[in-house]
Amino acid sequence: MGRRSKGVNHAAQMSREAGGSKDSQKHRRLHWSEFSRFAARIGHTLESVNEAEDWMLEFFVWFLVAGAMKPGTLANYRASLSVIQDTAGQDLSRSTSSRALQLERRDRHGKHRARTPQEFSELLAAAQKLDDGVVHVIRLMRWLGLRMREALMCGKSLETWRNLILQGNRRLPIERGAKNGRPRRTEVLVDHVEETLDAINAALAFCRSRDFELITGCNDDLKSAKARLKSRFDQLPMRRELGSHSLRFTYAVDFGIAALDRGMPPVEVLTQLSDRLGHGPSRVKMILEVYCWQIRHRFPDKMRLPVDFIPSKKTDRRNRSMPATASAGEPVQAGNGDRRRRRWPARGRRAPSNHAGSQHERNFQ
Repeated sequence: MGRRSKGVNHAAQMSREAGGSKDSQKHRRLHWSEFSRFAARIGHTLESVNEAEDWMLEFFVWFLVAGAMKPGTLANYRASLSVIQDTAGQDLSRSTSSRALQLERRDRHGKHRARTPQEFSELLAAAQKLDDGVVHVIRLMRWLGLRMREALMCGKSLETWRNLILQGNRRLPIERGAKNGRPRRTEVLVDHVEETLDAINAALAFCRSRDFELITGCNDDLKSAKARLKSRFDQLPMRRELGSHSLRFTYAVDFGIAALDRGMPPVEVLTQLSDRLGHGPSRVKMILEVYCWQIRHRFPDKMRLPVDFIPSKKTDRRNRSMPATASAGEPVQAGNGDRRRRRWPARGRRAPSNHAGSQHERNFQ
């Protein structure tokens, strides 16, 4: 195995340890592999994650920017590299942060919007001519705010959801297909309990004889089922601002309006909505600016919002880097709360220099 291949394998190991969905782990590995190729082109073969330096990452970022990469895609690349490095015990977040590099931020505004009742009815009518299973997926996404993968894999949860609603419980657990494998609980819209129950009953009757699968792919597995569902969506009026994610926007707007009409404090509305959508209770600013932009006028102009992404106190990680020996005379960083990264020398690497002047499934169960 070549030296660069060892580095990519080390990054893949760190990605697996970091957890997340299989797609997330795959994308992290691919992003690191691209970074590793770039480092090799400028004369640095990375045999482990810890051999990457901040100036290399900065050069890589500007290389992607020069290639006209969109801010959202660039943010995904940087997040992948950050997760892998953090798992390996590195922390380069300060020197390569978007603010430090003055990178353009992704703009999520205006990408999607909530559907009107007429647009939703027209969508269902078009889907009924195409595939009954797609109709049930669309209804579940709209009334429960599900992601596409969650709706695709929820067949075995439908009976549990129906029983909970009949018992008067509007909080429904989502355990299959949840993003990054984190189970969450959605909430039935208070003004649409009957519509939600009808959608669940219809989907349950449809999939009971199909091994609780709403969509079945050609290879009888999750990957092909997801591909088929996406193909069906492409044949429907589900593009641009009315893409499949617009169904979650419709749920979010209905939830926000109903909660505000009941007199719930605006910040509490955003906190609960963030939790119901599976973003956790701390993403209130993003929920307001992205999901609730159509009803922004219903919220006060000035609100004291919790800061998004409040970092938890870091605990000391065990050293997961590949074996290496500290150079003689290099001081070992220790002491009260000193988290500065300890440099480990890499074989075959040039002496560091200031190059850039950096600104300091079948799986439905």
